[in-house]
Amino acid sequence: MFANALIVLLVLVLFFLAVLLVRTALYGRPPQAVEPAALAEVSGEVVAEHLAEIIRHPTVSELDPEKIDYAAFIELRASLEKLYPRVHSTLRLDPVNRYSLLYTWKGKDERLPPILLASHSDVVPVDPASRGEWKYPPFEGRLAEGYLWGRGTLDNKNTLIAMLEAVETLLKSGYQPERTILLAIGHDEEVGGRQGAAQIAGRIQAYNTRLAAVLDEGGAVFSSGIVPGVKLPLALVGITEKGYLTLHLEAEGQGGHAAYPPRHTVIGVLAMAIAALEDAPMRARTALIELMFEHLGAFLPFGLRLVFANFWLFRPLFRRAMLTNPRMAAMMRTTTAVTMISGGIKDNVLPAHASAVVNFRLLPGDHIADVVQHVRKVVGEDTVQLHIPEGAAWESPPVSPVDGAAFRSLSQVIQQVFPEALVAPYLVMGATDARHYAGVCDHIYRFSPMILDEEGVTSIHNKNERIPIDVLARMVQFYVQLIQVWGAA
Repeated sequence: MFANALIVLLVLVLFFLAVLLVRTALYGRPPQAVEPAALAEVSGEVVAEHLAEIIRHPTVSELDPEKIDYAAFIELRASLEKLYPRVHSTLRLDPVNRYSLLYTWKGKDERLPPILLASHSDVVPVDPASRGEWKYPPFEGRLAEGYLWGRGTLDNKNTLIAMLEAVETLLKSGYQPERTILLAIGHDEEVGGRQGAAQIAGRIQAYNTRLAAVLDEGGAVFSSGIVPGVKLPLALVGITEKGYLTLHLEAEGQGGHAAYPPRHTVIGVLAMAIAALEDAPMRARTALIELMFEHLGAFLPFGLRLVFANFWLFRPLFRRAMLTNPRMAAMMRTTTAVTMISGGIKDNVLPAHASAVVNFRLLPGDHIADVVQHVRKVVGEDTVQLHIPEGAAWESPPVSPVDGAAFRSLSQVIQQVFPEALVAPYLVMGATDARHYAGVCDHIYRFSPMILDEEGVTSIHNKNERIPIDVLARMVQFYVQLIQVWGAA
């Protein structure tokens, strides 16, 4: 009888293993065959020269409007008019709040819902402490060593120029889209987009117009290593982005002489609250990361295929492993980052007030109210006071579908222009102007058609920002191809 029981157990184990292996073999969406396309002839050097001229306009965003050089935005627009005469003689240009630009390219059939391609003309400031570490001045637009150097070459004047370059190219060939195409160029994306993209979206909404699709910045073609286990170049298309919340934590107490301190000063109270928050991260969820890996299934190494094909069994193990990687952990939970702290005026004076700034990036499904409730529970109701500064909170926008025509055609264009890359949806960690269009479109995607290596990723918002000249030609080819695909009936 014991032998029979062992045989039964062995059969069950073999059956269980067979189920795991069969599920692994069947896992993943098979790659779609993509028909090659004849891509437009584009000179990367010419595009680089045009982008260099735009880089030389220091259109820097500042939270304080008094610090903004608005003349630079006016000069940038003048340069665009000079560089792209066909665009400006054919498309209607509507300035929005003076410095944002909305171009309308009327389609043959105005009954079709328009598409919108978005970019922004503003850039982040250059840290004065790092100016001496730039190989070439950040607003010189220097072409050297196979790169164009300068602030905005990667974020985000490159897509601005690639879009307009593509439209100019198509106009030169006599092309007119079937559906109307909008080009939206915001001027304050780096400080929230409320005066730019939000106002453009409001204008579209006022016309009672629904958009067929929106493409803004977000993912890119990452050369390798961005996702553990995937060695091929990977084109990540953002289907949503994280929400945003900044909380001020404030502790109040009695001041006095440092010779007679209480058990905990207000700085100590605040420090304990911060430590408690860092030790109590919000719950991790894996739905979006599962979706990303499902699209990569056919190209994953056996171990990862086994895990994701049988996620009902391996989810706890996977979650534990991925949470040790900060980049992957950020895709699975609302993150908590203490970014600023202040308190005290002198070494022998007890502070009466101390404050800290905590920045949260909200995973879709977590809401601002959920985060505030979590913080109150962790730090205690009466320990510190919480305050949300004006304009420092917004929810994560809806997740755009990956099973519709817009995403499929976008993926097809990416594969035509970057045949070496796999395409997968993902969650954008930062904030983009795209969220402002959620009220007028259900199909919003975030992808910048450029190849990025690890050095390129690191240089965004950093010193020595630069883009390879040969990348620029493919960016234009992408927009030429996408306009013809999305612009069709």
